[in-house]
This record gives sequence, structure tokens and C-alpha cells, in this order.
Amino acid sequence: MIRAHWTNSSLERSIGDESIISQWRDNGGWLWLDIEGALDEETKSLLQSFGCHELALKDVQRDRHPPKVEWFQDHTFIIFRGLTELGDNLNVKPLQLSLFVGEGYVITIHSRPSLSVQQHCERQDLTSLMTNPQRFALSILHYSAGLFLEALLSFDSDLIRSEDEMLEHGNDQLLKDLIRCRSQLRKLQRNFNYHETLAKELITLWDDPEETVELTHRLRDLYDRCERLASLSAQQYEICGDLIDGYFSLSAHELNNTMRILTVVTSIFVPLGFLAGLYGMNFDYIPELHIPNGYFILLGAMATLATAMIAIFKAKRWF
Repeated sequence: MIRAHWTNSSLERSIGDESIISQWRDNGGWLWLDIEGALDEETKSLLQSFGCHELALKDVQRDRHPPKVEWFQDHTFIIFRGLTELGDNLNVKPLQLSLFVGEGYVITIHSRPSLSVQQHCERQDLTSLMTNPQRFALSILHYSAGLFLEALLSFDSDLIRSEDEMLEHGNDQLLKDLIRCRSQLRKLQRNFNYHETLAKELITLWDDPEETVELTHRLRDLYDRCERLASLSAQQYEICGDLIDGYFSLSAHELNNTMRILTVVTSIFVPLGFLAGLYGMNFDYIPELHIPNGYFILLGAMATLATAMIAIFKAKRWF
């Protein structure tokens, strides 16, 4: 699906399909071309008419290409990790968002619906925003980074709740959730590291304080946000790892306590069982069997032995 937004020199915006492109080429102004779905041959030819390099188009078609920025003679090519769905507890579905930013136009390409693109389609100030393609592209990237930041900040409270729950009554489901979140954070952290490098390269390419101070601020703001995402995801990854290790430590401690109690009980009953087995053997001649009150003497010895062992274990604080 191709959706085109054209703003003319009178700041009047038109929305339609690729037929609007000819009006932009004839009359000038600013164009935003949004392409959703797989690229067919016709769409590739359209993009090549904008000067998009064949290798860049191959990168666009790859679903899991690392985020990057690449400069061509008349445009900048950006691959960023956007979002198609944002849920709780790091249940996010990222997607590849590709942008071609040139003189008077911005082209966005994504295989599935993008939350950032959709938000910009509904913005009231879209017309004025389109008049500066670089600023417009930065706004899309900034909003995508903001969605990731919102997910991480929300996950902070989930981590605190998970820690409290683990200390009170940890369970296997909690452990599964922590392992899943840790795996998700690892993937996000890799993307955020790419984003931080990307934002730094955009500063090198686009930052020109003599031309526009506002663009400089937006570039710095995008870099700060990407840097924060990278550091926050790394911190939360370590916290998840600590909680998982803590869960195993608590489980091992509880198991040790159980095994200690079982060991104490076994230690008490082993000598008692030995005595019971010794005098329960079916031999004709066992001298002690003929002692008057021998039964009661043996029971007393066994009780004394058990009491002494219990006293020793309590003195050693084994239970």
C-alpha cells in the first residue's frame, strides 16, 4: 500500500496514492511517501526514480537488517527499529522502519503497520512538519524511540513488583517471566546500541548550527534518548539476571533447609533402627534377651540416645 502526502508552497496538503508524486515533481513543495508491505517490481522502479540505490533497496527488503545510516549523493538512507505493537511487561513487536530523506521528500517503508508512522499521519502539525524533511524524519525516529522508552520505564515498576513477589512467594511462572524478559531485553539492547551509533552518525551528517539551531537540538535530543535506551536496557538486563540468580539462591536455600531437617531425622533414627534390627534378629542365643526387664532397658537406652542427639543438634542450631 502506497500513501502519499504532498504539501505545496502555499502549505496546502493533499493526500492520495502515487499519482500525487507527479504533482510534487511539477509544482515543487514537500512530499511524504509512505509504503507499507513488500516491495514489488513496480514499487522498486518508483523508488529508483528517486535515486534510491539498488543495494539500499535490498537492505529494505531484509526483515532483520541491523539499524544503520548511509549517506548518498542526494539523500540519506536510514534503517531504524520501530514498533508495530506495544504491550505490557515488554510485550513489544518491533519492525524494521526504513527512511529515505532527500531534498523536499521523505520516504518511509515498513512491512507492517508502524505506530510511529500512524501517529504522524494523525498529527495536526503535519503540514508544517513536512516542510523540513530532516526534522520530519527525526520526529518519526524520536517518537519510535519514545515508545521503547515508555515500555522500559513501565517495566521498571514490573521489576519492583517481581522482586517483592519473589521474596514473598517465588514460583516457576515468575521465573519463566523473568527469563523471557531478560531475553527480550538482550535483543532490545542490541538494537539500542545500533540506534545510539546511528544517532551519533546523524549528528555528523546533519548537524549544522549555522543553518538551523532547532535541528541541532533535535539531533542531540534523539542521541540522548537512544543513549538512555541503551543504558536503561543494560541496567534492567542486569537486574533481571540478579533476580533470576536470587530466585535460584532462595530455592537452593530452601532445599538446603529441607535436606538438613531430613538429615537430622535420619541421623536420629539410624542408631535406633540399628538397635531394633540387632535385637530383632531370629537367633536362639542372644544373652540380653534373657535379662529381666531387658525390653524396658533397651527402650530407655534408645530414648536416652535420641534425646542426646536432639540436644546436640539443637546446640549446633541444625534445626
